[in-house]
Amino acid sequence: MVSTVSSWWLSLQHDWCDGFTNSEKVWVSAHHLNSKTCHSFLTSSGPKDDLFTSKLVSEREIEVTHATTNTSTKFTAPVSSHKVTPNHNPVSLDITSTGGLGAVTNGKDVLVFEGSNGNVRRTLSGHVDDVQSVKFFPSNKVLLTGGSDMSVKIWSVEDGSCPVTLTGHKRGITALDGTIKLWVCGTQQCSTTISPQSGAVNHIEILDQSAVSSSSKLVMSVTETGLLAVHSLQDSKLISQFQHSSELTACTAVSQHLLVTGSASGDIITLDIRDCSKPVSVQKRNNFAVTSLSSHEQRVWCGQKDGECYTISTSPDTTSDTTLLCDTTLCGGDCEAIFSVVAKSGIVSTSARDRIIRRYEV
Repeated sequence: MVSTVSSWWLSLQHDWCDGFTNSEKVWVSAHHLNSKTCHSFLTSSGPKDDLFTSKLVSEREIEVTHATTNTSTKFTAPVSSHKVTPNHNPVSLDITSTGGLGAVTNGKDVLVFEGSNGNVRRTLSGHVDDVQSVKFFPSNKVLLTGGSDMSVKIWSVEDGSCPVTLTGHKRGITALDGTIKLWVCGTQQCSTTISPQSGAVNHIEILDQSAVSSSSKLVMSVTETGLLAVHSLQDSKLISQFQHSSELTACTAVSQHLLVTGSASGDIITLDIRDCSKPVSVQKRNNFAVTSLSSHEQRVWCGQKDGECYTISTSPDTTSDTTLLCDTTLCGGDCEAIFSVVAKSGIVSTSARDRIIRRYEV
């Protein structure tokens, strides 16, 4: 049986950290899908009533508990916020594995910036239409970009040069992680083309799942028609697939067997790659679209169109890895849609509709 979860969720005023610094009260609420929301206020010394309890963990982290349901959430404020895309919405963001550099879309250009302070190192110009996706190579010295001009460009982060442009796609490129076209960069030849045959691809991710398939490398894709498909990169063979009732917008791998995907209707769906025909669980916080998912050390960071960004992590109370719970929410944006969330090496970065890149230490 599919486990459908719509638990109580807590929300806290986005600038609670500044509020406490200025000795102000901040609002807090507990809500459940299709139920009445419970509201109250907190101060740095505690709640004003017995609806909630709170504990200040650090200057930038507070744990709040809803007394009635015993639901607890840690709220984390950003360590830095930088407006590095003043002209266009930052629809795609990536950070190097060390967190030292970031790259974000800025219309037809890409801005490469310092992760710690947001200072722009260089602007990469060359696409003739809006850039939709950016992705660092594992070396952190090379950046891939894909745009609405149907081209993929390979850039040197060190000097800003673009030695390679790959062409052959027939539609705007909306996702990069090797793409559904597999390119040999040295020869600039397309060696494999994989088509899910189910509408535009919204997101893809390369998987290393040797325990699941004889092919050590797989590619997971999600489409506007609600199809999640896993293919072998070696021979394009379809390994597994799942059909959802609404558009799938993001996906990530949690563990060797678990995949998580999000939908335009707010569903967060957990799947077992060994049998994707039925979901392990379906969670739903609200009806806002899931816009981005990023996984790091068994935790999934989820960004939504209502500006919420939170973790879904494995429950320590179960022996299996199929029960997912929310334990941390990232604060900062005031209901500004999250475009990208990237989790790497204890650092989580987000880009939002207010055109601000926020950096969190978790």
